[in-house]
Amino acid sequence: MPWHPEVVPVVAVPNFELSTAEARRVLPSTYDRRDVIFNAAHLGLLLRGLQTAEPDWLATALQDRIHQPYRQSLIPGYEAVQTAALEAGAYGMVISGAGPTLLALTNSASAAAVQTAMKKAWEDVGIAADAHILPIDTQGTVVAA
Repeated sequence: MPWHPEVVPVVAVPNFELSTAEARRVLPSTYDRRDVIFNAAHLGLLLRGLQTAEPDWLATALQDRIHQPYRQSLIPGYEAVQTAALEAGAYGMVISGAGPTLLALTNSASAAAVQTAMKKAWEDVGIAADAHILPIDTQGTVVAA
C-alpha cells in the first residue's frame, strides 16, 4: 500500500499496561449497523489519506465508533494526550491495538512537536511515558538470494 512520506506516525507509550482481556471486556457484544458502516467507510478514506497526505481526509478517517469510545476510559490521561496531540498539529489520534499506546498521525513539520506534546500531556497527569516518531518501511521484507 502506498504511504505518502508526509504522513508521519507518532506513538506515546505510557509506563502502565492494559490487559487485552480487560480491553475486550468493555466492548459491546453487538454494534449498531450505522456504527459498523461508519467505520467501514472510514477505512477507505484512511487508505486514501495515507496515500495522499490529505489532512482533512486523515482527520475524518481516524474517527472510530467500534472500539475507541469504549476503551478510552481505560486509559488515564487519554483526553489530555489527544488534545495535546491535536493542538501540536496531529491530524488525529487513535488507540494502538487494545492500548494503552496511543498513535497520532501528523506531517513531518509537526512530528517533533506532536511527540513532545503527547509525552508532556501524560507527564502532566502523573504518568511517565515515552514517545517516538516512527519511520515507515516502504520496502518490506527482502529475501536475499
